[in-house]
Amino acid sequence: MSEIWSVAQESPVSAALVLLQLACFLGFGVLLAKQDMATHRLPNRLVASWLAASLAVIALLGIFRSDLHGVLIGLLGLLLLGGGYLLLTLASGGAMGMGDVKLAGVLGLNLGYYSLPSLFFATLLAFVLATLWVIGGVVARKLTLKSAVPFGPFMLIGSFIALLMAR
Repeated sequence: MSEIWSVAQESPVSAALVLLQLACFLGFGVLLAKQDMATHRLPNRLVASWLAASLAVIALLGIFRSDLHGVLIGLLGLLLLGGGYLLLTLASGGAMGMGDVKLAGVLGLNLGYYSLPSLFFATLLAFVLATLWVIGGVVARKLTLKSAVPFGPFMLIGSFIALLMAR
């Protein structure tokens, strides 16, 4: 069983917090994906709101589970994934934006609480999904290899799958 489901089974409070975390993930995720697909932007106000909600949920999980270590690992996940995407953004010459970096931090916090290896899995999934999307678009003649493709939706899908499978 994955870590998130194990945490949810510990107590009614843990279950409620995990459900709230998943609801935030889906709610903010859908809003951000729609915005990114429409404008190629991830609005700071949405990312910041999700970060605030995530910090609250992770802190409450830490308090109710007496799990300061998990909270600290979640914060480490924020730094690692956000920092990794910052490096990718700087190296990409404008192919990725700072919205992706900020989103990566929020995703890293949510994933890191449960599993640091899930950060790698989420990133790998995001790039594989984006690559398959571009290949499919090129084959269908809807995209070219130079087409701008919003990366946020792939980050969100990859992270959600990794969250559900985290060990």
